[in-house]
Amino acid sequence: MNRRRFLQLSAIFLGNAAFSRQAFAQPLVLRYLCWDGYDLPALLNEFEHLNKCDVLSEVINDSPAAYVKLSGEGHLDYDVTSIDSPWLERLDREGSLATISDSLRQSRYEQYYPQFREQFLPKQNPPRNWLPTRWGWIGPTINTAYVKEEDYQSYAPCFARKNRGKIGVMDWGDWPILPIALYLGIDPYQPLDKYALETLRQAFRALFKNQPIFVPDISIGQKGIVDGSLKTIIGAGTYLTSALRRAGFSQIKTVLPVPRNGLKQGIIWTEGSAAMKGNPNEALAMKLVEYTTSIHASYILSYLGATCNLTPNIEVEKMYSAKQRASLQVDDVAYVLKNSLVNRTSPDIGQMLQIWQSELFKAS
Repeated sequence: MNRRRFLQLSAIFLGNAAFSRQAFAQPLVLRYLCWDGYDLPALLNEFEHLNKCDVLSEVINDSPAAYVKLSGEGHLDYDVTSIDSPWLERLDREGSLATISDSLRQSRYEQYYPQFREQFLPKQNPPRNWLPTRWGWIGPTINTAYVKEEDYQSYAPCFARKNRGKIGVMDWGDWPILPIALYLGIDPYQPLDKYALETLRQAFRALFKNQPIFVPDISIGQKGIVDGSLKTIIGAGTYLTSALRRAGFSQIKTVLPVPRNGLKQGIIWTEGSAAMKGNPNEALAMKLVEYTTSIHASYILSYLGATCNLTPNIEVEKMYSAKQRASLQVDDVAYVLKNSLVNRTSPDIGQMLQIWQSELFKAS
């Protein structure tokens, strides 16, 4: 074999080897820590196809636990997350979130409800590095076929002996704690003194003595509300009721409590998406953040999952039918935004969670 023939054959061999490596190369994988709904095939398949990648989803059932996974160097184990906004705020302050470009921030600013422009996309220095994706509100969850709506304008029935063993409590970290604090006249978004913490302890103790049913996931809570075995649920709100209303159970709704002790009683919860900082796939992860906040993806997130929730993107509201609007209680939005507190970082949530667990252990 002469030198020229050897080089020709070598080039063919190397070319085939390169083709073989390309043919069998694994696609990029994005590790995604998220709430239920963000893992929908209807949502992710298109993104995976467009970006020649795989999205490996890990679904959570409470954001504090997700924060523990992502805090410190834990954020390096994931590429993208979609969790509750207070925990995104913490991660952002810790420098764990990748920077969102001004162009993406501006495009979403122009699409969102004015209230979300003010609350979540202000021109800050430094700006937030996460974008809101879904929202709803926390209030008593009821079935008007079994209870009167006017009796659930506060959380008082949760402590009534006649409802012993018939109150549902979502086992979702801080979510049942925050509305109880508001009911007591305690603003959980301000630093709490010893008196406030002790007042919460006594309230938790009274609640646990009423033998509430702890609800580990949304489907169990939905069953309890539909069949009337639960009078109400603390800590779920529209996240639980909207899908039931979509299914035709219009008698089930989330009530907005009336102000009490000088405090608004409703809480607006918001989920958001963010890319993790410092990972090799950071640019692709930011594309997923952009995708989950697009009009197309926002509609899928809003209405096509196991749960259905409102979206900050006002363009999506234009896509709803009359039935969809009713399911999501869209006509209540203006009143809710005016008469609710926006969930944000609670400075003493760690102490509140500790007291909650301590009293729960004593009651068990």
